[in-house]
Amino acid sequence: MRRYFPILMIVWAGMILGSFLFNLRILHKNAETLVQTESEAFFKLLVTTRQWNANHGLVYVPVTKRMQPNPYLIHSRRDIITNFGDSLTLVNPAFMTRQLAELAEKNGITGFHITSLNPIRPANKPDEWETMALQTFNGAGDKFFEKIEIGDSITFRYMSPLIVEQSCLACHASQGYRLGDIRGGISINTPYHEDYLAYARASSGRLIIIYSLIFIVGFFLLLYFWSSFKRHRRVVEAKNKERQDLNAAKDKFFSVIAHDLKTPAANIELLSNTLKEQFDDLSEEDRRNCVDMLVESAKTHNDLLNTLLDLSRLRLGSKQYNPEQLDIRKLVNGVLEQTKLQAQQKQIGQENRADECFAKADRNMIATVVRNMVVNAIKFTCPGGQIVIRAEKKNTEVIIAIADTGIGIADTLRDRIFEADYNKSTVGTANESGTGLGLVLCKEYVERNDGRIWFESESGKGTTFFFTLPAF
Repeated sequence: MRRYFPILMIVWAGMILGSFLFNLRILHKNAETLVQTESEAFFKLLVTTRQWNANHGLVYVPVTKRMQPNPYLIHSRRDIITNFGDSLTLVNPAFMTRQLAELAEKNGITGFHITSLNPIRPANKPDEWETMALQTFNGAGDKFFEKIEIGDSITFRYMSPLIVEQSCLACHASQGYRLGDIRGGISINTPYHEDYLAYARASSGRLIIIYSLIFIVGFFLLLYFWSSFKRHRRVVEAKNKERQDLNAAKDKFFSVIAHDLKTPAANIELLSNTLKEQFDDLSEEDRRNCVDMLVESAKTHNDLLNTLLDLSRLRLGSKQYNPEQLDIRKLVNGVLEQTKLQAQQKQIGQENRADECFAKADRNMIATVVRNMVVNAIKFTCPGGQIVIRAEKKNTEVIIAIADTGIGIADTLRDRIFEADYNKSTVGTANESGTGLGLVLCKEYVERNDGRIWFESESGKGTTFFFTLPAF
């Protein structure tokens, strides 16, 4: 899974880079659109100026060193002298446009040029680009715009046609032009100067900042969701493994239970058949021995069934949990009274050294825990041994300890003694049998009462089981 996150990040970075380049292209396109819009506005201003001139029947201006008569204007009253002796010359729209262009070039303003495919003035002859533009025009409203790149310099060229109007025929009718014809055009050259560069740089800088923030935010969001996905995946895998382990444990547990149930049931069947078929042939002592073994097998079978019933009720949630104020010393006295005869048969002493303390727990569950532990202690303690039960309150807990002087717990059993799927039952010091499920039930009962359970054991010297309960 680790290799997928770098791939995801590469895809994310590619998307961001692609979007950035796309918007950067749009940004530069907007700069070109801005130049085109300004060129159109400038063209309309020039056309408006020419219309003003033509609508006034051309305009007379004083003849000066800089303003000499237009040699290309054929007009009967081109040059006149006023009553005051001032010399005036007639300026038509084309001559005015040319002078404005020269003035604009001198002042460093956008350059423009009036031209035609059929010019009167040779200098108005179009260049190659202007010729191509003029040849594409079909009528009013047409325009031709292009970005020209030469080396490191960029120039935008714009051109629109000049349409013959009524006022134009006075000068151009002799050339064969009619109303509505395309007389020529005005081309406008706009270098990609510093103002446009500054706009592009500022906008590009903002784009870089915005996309950097988007990438960083997206990176951390992807990292967060990826981490969440991995956590969820680990949880799912853990649950699946837990389910698999639980199923395996159940299978093993049931195989153990089947074995443990089968043995006493087989003994009961065998002993019953023996008594039935050989009763008259058996001695009185053999009969008593068969009856004793039959009773022991029935007791083992019954104990196992009761334990299984308690475990199943607890795990299915049908076992009622009724916590109450529990007098531990009094409960221990009751359990020792129940196991007194069993302990006396093996000459094992029982002693209650519990302090006067109270716990919050279910009486029946805790009585079962103590009784199972005392019975186990009797089972694995040799005749003449001793069992001591202690209890004391520490902070918010009551700690109960059941200690014996028995044979101890084998090292091979210690790690799995509370596991239900492990058949760890061993015979007692007087060959007592068992199922190994008593401690499993004890652990579940203790934990159901919010307690902990553990043990300490030394081979040949005895075992002490501890468990805690919430103090009342």
